[in-house]
Amino acid sequence: MKRSDKIKLSFFLVNVVKGIAALGLLLVFYRILINYIDISNIKGLSYLEDLSTAFVFSVFFFSEIIFGIIPPEFFMIWILNSKGVEMYPIYILALSTISYFAGIFAFLFGKYLHETSLYSLMKKYIIGKYERKINVYGGIAVVIAALTPLPFSATSAVVGAIGYQNKKYFLFALARFLRYFLYGYIIFLATP
Repeated sequence: MKRSDKIKLSFFLVNVVKGIAALGLLLVFYRILINYIDISNIKGLSYLEDLSTAFVFSVFFFSEIIFGIIPPEFFMIWILNSKGVEMYPIYILALSTISYFAGIFAFLFGKYLHETSLYSLMKKYIIGKYERKINVYGGIAVVIAALTPLPFSATSAVVGAIGYQNKKYFLFALARFLRYFLYGYIIFLATP
């Protein structure tokens, strides 16, 4: 195995382990919350189940575009608690599709940014020293961001800004679906 392949594999494995650890912590917190704390009497939480799906999906889309400020696992838990088990896989597919297109939006915004004077400034002070590495590791970076809690939209925007190929990005970003179905399944198993 070449040295560059070892570095890529190491980078990939370290970040996947970090993602699994973050998911594990979230699930432990969720189990503790469900099993040991009675949240049914907390005022204001009951309205969360009554929120419209369109509103929640809109919040989710904007969260995904703005660097994933709300972890998608919270939306998965909301769906499971408010919509039930029967429709859960369809909603997980909807969330993953929304997230995939939010990533594409960020990627295309990065492509647009590449043509502006702002990119020249960013290249000089921020991205420039990483541009070659992003070109080399771009696919791995997209897959890692798609599979882990790393900010997928931010990674997509940076990869787009450096001029990464569209076809490669669209292909690697499909890992986002794998993440949602895997995390969705784990959350399903963790729910009492």
